[in-house]
Amino acid sequence: MAEDPHFAARGMLERHRVAIAPGWHQDVAFPGIVPKLAEAPGGTRWLGPDLGEHTDAVLAELGIGADRRAELRAQGVV
Repeated sequence: MAEDPHFAARGMLERHRVAIAPGWHQDVAFPGIVPKLAEAPGGTRWLGPDLGEHTDAVLAELGIGADRRAELRAQGVV
């Protein structure tokens, strides 16, 4: 599908720049909006939260304090 000329001609794959790691971004192909309508073709406006964006809030909600979260980060767990 990623190399099919029909998918490309119909805009069925959208390329978006994504943060892979700090300082490292890459273009990634995502499925486009289906169906494509002539007067309202649609498109992706937001890819969702960044990786780890809500980690602190979720861990805090689970009762894990800031010191423990810092330990987990230092250990590479989160």
